[in-house]
Amino acid sequence: TKLSDVKEFLEKESMPVVVKPVESAGSDGVKLCHSLEEATAHFEVLMTAQQKVGSQGAAVLCQEFLKGKEYVIDHVSVDGVHKTVMVWVYDKRAVNGAAFVYHGMVPVPSDSPEAKLLIPYIRGVLDALQIKNGPTHGEAMMTEDGPCLVE
Repeated sequence: TKLSDVKEFLEKESMPVVVKPVESAGSDGVKLCHSLEEATAHFEVLMTAQQKVGSQGAAVLCQEFLKGKEYVIDHVSVDGVHKTVMVWVYDKRAVNGAAFVYHGMVPVPSDSPEAKLLIPYIRGVLDALQIKNGPTHGEAMMTEDGPCLVE
């Protein structure tokens, strides 16, 4: 909620970084910032805009930019047994000055090399979070070091 909360991270993290509102959908308000100045300016724009409309949870997230393809891995769990419902890859492209705009999702075969890494990774996340029952929607970036949790 204050720039001072994230200043040290922004100064130490290699650029670019992602700066986005915590209460958004899709790529709304999300910006890929290539300098400390650009990240600071976008942080202030987002906080000011959220406060003007009276957002109760106004806050900004600054995070590492992960290079790779982003995947969705959906599960349904019963008593700790996780069944994969679907694996998708996001089709994101630069459009109209925005670094990544969602154009759609493409199904990924469950026997593909990516799915064989992503499915057990997300099941491990579900176990770590002690999610035993219900539907889940996991997002992971496939980086050169392997999968990394997005949300």
